[in-house]
Amino acid sequence: MRFVASRMWVGHAMTQAASPTRGRLLPFALHDAAANMATDEAIAEAVALKDVAPTLRFYGWSRPTLSLGYFQSLNDATPWSDPTGCVASKADGTLSGIVDDGRVDIVRRSTGGGAILHHFELTYSLSLPLSDTGPGARECVYQTVHQCVIESLADVGVAAMPYRDTTAAAEKLSRDAVSDSNTGLRSKRDEPFLCFQRRTDEDLICGGYKIAGSAQRRVRGGVLQHGSLLLRVSRHAPSLPGINELSSVAIEPHEIEASIAAKVGTAMGIDWQSGDLTDSELTASKRIRQQRYAAAEWTGRR
Repeated sequence: MRFVASRMWVGHAMTQAASPTRGRLLPFALHDAAANMATDEAIAEAVALKDVAPTLRFYGWSRPTLSLGYFQSLNDATPWSDPTGCVASKADGTLSGIVDDGRVDIVRRSTGGGAILHHFELTYSLSLPLSDTGPGARECVYQTVHQCVIESLADVGVAAMPYRDTTAAAEKLSRDAVSDSNTGLRSKRDEPFLCFQRRTDEDLICGGYKIAGSAQRRVRGGVLQHGSLLLRVSRHAPSLPGINELSSVAIEPHEIEASIAAKVGTAMGIDWQSGDLTDSELTASKRIRQQRYAAAEWTGRR
């Protein structure tokens, strides 16, 4: 296994004997699309400034939502396009509060990658202060979280692995080598529109399908990583099965979030304590939501 746990993520070396760093855990709750993105950004900025502790947040989407990667065109979202106001829903640790009236909301993320159809899933965001925001440090964070997800899924009888460890990855590498030698490097415009139809080395695969992927954004003094774990298929993206369809294991968010948090905490040396957003974060989140993620100009900027 290539993954090696590292405790260098906080700007000073941590040894296995060092006391855990205190972290903040925000348990699963359903929110609208713009609020979810604005909250992630507000938290990441506060963590990077060291105003708050490293934060792990779990959440869902109160309505089916298509989140565009930062560089994607809104025109490509036409099959799902019906931007609407979002409806608040009860957050009880399950997916039962999602409002699905046949419409799909659209939001543009601050991170790159392909579009994601958020519906029956567990979404997480991890905000960390990083003195080293280079590729190596950020890759370690990426791999650490995904390894913890793999282990948590294994605990409930679901087998998943990084795409790089699959036979399909080796076959693709061979095909790409031939393609690149004949035609030059391929354009990213050739990639599928939906993120879960794409494959990168660290994506998690179950039964030949992608069930989890993450994206990162560097923040001065820190990093934001968020990602999605597809629990079951959505009628708005019927070609993308979830864990339930692929393994016959039904998982609700509250049934796995504690396990993921515990494993991430052990791997990174963080003692998670349940907490809430600060007044400053709430104020920043409302401002960011209004100015960016709920604004038509932001969503339609490309």
